[in-house]
Amino acid sequence: MIVECSSCHSKYNVDESKIPATGVKVKCPKCQNVILIKKEIPKPIPETPRVDFPPPPPKVEPPPAPKVEPPVPPEVEPPPTTKIETPKQVSVPEPPVSPPPETKIPEPPVVKSPDTSQVEVVSKPMPPPQPEMSEEDKKWHERARRLAKALASDLVLYNQEKVEQGLRDGTLVQLLGAEIKRSWEYYCQQIPKHIVENSDYFREQLNKIVGKGKEIFK
Repeated sequence: MIVECSSCHSKYNVDESKIPATGVKVKCPKCQNVILIKKEIPKPIPETPRVDFPPPPPKVEPPPAPKVEPPVPPEVEPPPTTKIETPKQVSVPEPPVSPPPETKIPEPPVVKSPDTSQVEVVSKPMPPPQPEMSEEDKKWHERARRLAKALASDLVLYNQEKVEQGLRDGTLVQLLGAEIKRSWEYYCQQIPKHIVENSDYFREQLNKIVGKGKEIFK
């Protein structure tokens, strides 16, 4: 407990368990004033007044609901059934199927040189779709593209006057027939046969580079 000197107002912490019931007198160490110390008497806890609640009202059961029987519906006779005859199935004659007309595949044209030698620079029919191409074939296809482009560029480089005259007069095939034949033969020697047959790189580069984008070589 905390004790305060009435003279100098100094405060001291005193062990309450060492104070006798009658109290004890001690001197203030600071001012020598005599202080009477007594135990603190705890205040009594006021009793909470008891409140009596009235008893609950008696339980009243509701009267039973009257039993109501549903009325009996009158008997209704079902309507007479009418027999409906379904129409007989009529067979429709199928029209005669005529065979499809035969489609003739035109033969690819060739480019003729002045010496009437044939240069097989022709567009080949597209092959049916094939499975995944091997890495080796991919490399050959890329090489074929580059070689066809280089050969077409050389034709223009070494025959520039003939190219200009042939484009102007419409005689490009006649003027470059021999040179195109030699380039085509060299192309077939450098590229595998199945790559040549399944691609059209040489003709495409002739039209693009020599023919200036026109469809001259077919």
